[in-house]
This record gives sequence, C-alpha cells and structure tokens, in this order.
Amino acid sequence: MRLLLPLLALLLLLPACESGAEEGVTTVRIWHLKDAEERVVLEEAAERYSAANPEVNVEVLYKDTEELRNHYVFGAIGGKGPDMIYGPADNVGLYALTETAMALQDRVDPAFIERFEEDGLLFWGDSLLLVADQLGSHLTFVYNKTLMPEPPATLDELVAMAPELTVDADGDGRPEQYALTWNYTEPFFLVPFLSGFGGWMLDENGRPTLDTPEMVNAIQFVLDLRDEHQVIPRESDYNIAETLFKEGRAAAVINGPWSWGGYAEAGVDFGMARIPYNTETGIWPAPIVSARGYSVNAAVTDEKLPDVLDVLDYLTSEEVQRQMVRDLFAIPTLKTVRRDTVLMQSNEFVQQSLSQAEVSKSMPTEPQLRQIWDGMRGPYQLVMNGNVSAEEGARLMQKQAEELIADTFDS
Repeated sequence: MRLLLPLLALLLLLPACESGAEEGVTTVRIWHLKDAEERVVLEEAAERYSAANPEVNVEVLYKDTEELRNHYVFGAIGGKGPDMIYGPADNVGLYALTETAMALQDRVDPAFIERFEEDGLLFWGDSLLLVADQLGSHLTFVYNKTLMPEPPATLDELVAMAPELTVDADGDGRPEQYALTWNYTEPFFLVPFLSGFGGWMLDENGRPTLDTPEMVNAIQFVLDLRDEHQVIPRESDYNIAETLFKEGRAAAVINGPWSWGGYAEAGVDFGMARIPYNTETGIWPAPIVSARGYSVNAAVTDEKLPDVLDVLDYLTSEEVQRQMVRDLFAIPTLKTVRRDTVLMQSNEFVQQSLSQAEVSKSMPTEPQLRQIWDGMRGPYQLVMNGNVSAEEGARLMQKQAEELIADTFDS
C-alpha cells in the first residue's frame, strides 16, 4: 500500500524516542496536542502521578497535529515512539490501518470500560483503540457580552445585527471592530456552514462529497458576509481571529473548547451559544464533535504495559476529569462525572458546550478524511482569495480530494 511507503522511508529519519532511564524507574512517554490551558492540566496530572508512584516517571511532550500523527505512526511501525498518544478520534482510522494502536478491550478490566459513557470509547470494529478524557473539538458561537448582549438565534438575525456591530470609527474603510470573526480559511471551520446548508464532506464509504450545491451555498454565505455585508475581516486566520476577539475588536468568534480558557484569561466577559440556526434550510449548523483521548502504542511490551495502563487509568480518572470540567469547561466522558448534576449545572460554559454538542456530528474516522481536508484547503483558499468562484472551488475540491485518495490508498 502506497500509504506505508513514505512512512517507512521517513522512519529512518526519526530520532530515537528512548532516552536514558533511571535505574528501577519506568518512564511512560506521552505525545499530545493539548493546547496551552489543557497542557497545564495534563502536566500537573503527570507530575502528581509520578510523585505518588516514584517507580514510574510520566513524560509528556507536545507536538502539533501533523507532526504528532506522522511521527507517531513512523515510530510505532518501527517499534519506537511514545507509549501513548493523545489526539482526536479521526486519527483512529489511520492507527487501525497501520496497526499502530493496541486493541485494549481484552487488556483492561471490564470495570474500566464500564465506567465510560459510550462516546468516550472509540472502537474500530471490535478493537478499542482510543479512551477519551473529553468530548470536544466542536466549534461554538462565542460572543462578547459587552458588545453583543444577546447572541443571534438564526443566521438571518446574525446578518441583520452585524452592521451595527461593525465599526469603522475613522472612516478609512477598515473597521476597527467586526461583528464576527473566525478562521474562515481553514476547511474544518467551514463545516458548520456546510452542514447547516445540508452538506457533508464524505459519504458512508469514505468518498468525498464536495462538489455539491450545499457546498456552494455554504461558501457563498461566507463570501457574502465578507464581501457584500462587510461584517467579517477581509482576511482572518486563526491568530487574527483570536487577537481580534481577545482585544474586544470582534463581537463574536467561532472557535472550539481549546480556546475558551484563554478568553477567560484575557478578561473577556463572554458567553457561548449554538452557531445560529439556518432558517433557509431548517437545519442547525453542525460542527464536528470528537472524542479526544489516549491510544496505546502497539509496540509497548507486555512487561511495560501494566504501568502504561495504570497511567491511562489515572489520566482518564474522575479526579482529572473533574478538574478539566472546572478549569477547561470540558465535557467529561466518565458516567459519574457527566451525570453529576451539581458539577455540570454549576458551570454555564459546560452547559452551553453540551447544547452545541447536541446538534453536532461525530468526527468521521474514515482514513480518507485526511486527504479530503487536504483536497478542500487549496481550492477553498482560491475562492476566498477571489481567484475562482464558489462553484469552481467546489469542483476543484472534489477533484483534488479524489486524486489524493487515489494516490494514497490505491495500490
């Protein structure tokens, strides 16, 4: 299979993952992509575990999305890499395809599995490949209560109220404040609008479904916000959107759970709501919701596995998940935590996050999703740069996604 060839070639370039270990101490290494606020919670948990279990040292290492996935797979195929990897559910298809994640269902106590909500355990076939500590990744409408006391319930309301929230104080044609911003150049952030117009990225067989009227309508809606209504920035990547919202220069932003703690830290008085309802289609925009959690490297030895599983048990424990609810507004995966009405109802952000999650759609786990994202990105940015129409952009997305899937998976 072509997918494996570049992985095996790059394995030779991967630095050794093992390092000198203190005698009598087992080191359990974890690679993750947790953002800044999440990272603090993970690092504190790792330190607590190591302090309470001096025979085990837990090391955590952050890597960005592509590096995390690729380096892990390269390493695990060659019997290297970390003992556990933390990431979103869409990686599971790749782990299954490359046989780099250990099937855990027969290696953990049945009571361990029983304590999780169904959406906290990700199976590929009959194999349990990911144990989640949170349900998340879903984009939500976040608004600055000072600038926008009440969020719009519908996209029509958003369009109607947006001009008053877009302020060009000096009349230079470049607003100092916008009604809304988000990372609208990245396909993942287009998904709520695509789904709100009735579309999706792929079918049940993993084939891309991008060249559709629904995709055209979703892209055109974003273009109209920018070019016709002029209520979102002319350019906006992730960092621009974050800066505008944190500085009070955008009344609302669309972003995910990883960002909410940062808004509180920046002193923004914010609330959250569902991404506004689409009255034209009668469909709620549905961002992707994904279990995020730990997978165990298939190369972990039987001798080391008990220590690795004990660390996994702690990092997904009630103690850690309760802290994640309080500090990160995370949706927990343990039954005892999610069903704790006192804890859950005492946190308005968790309640609002759950409300958005109710109308979200689960992250596809088909391994072709990576090629679909890559196929979407270039044409979508061509549209936003004014180089091609929405219709041509949708056609090019489909073409490029199909070509990437064929190049990757066809033998």
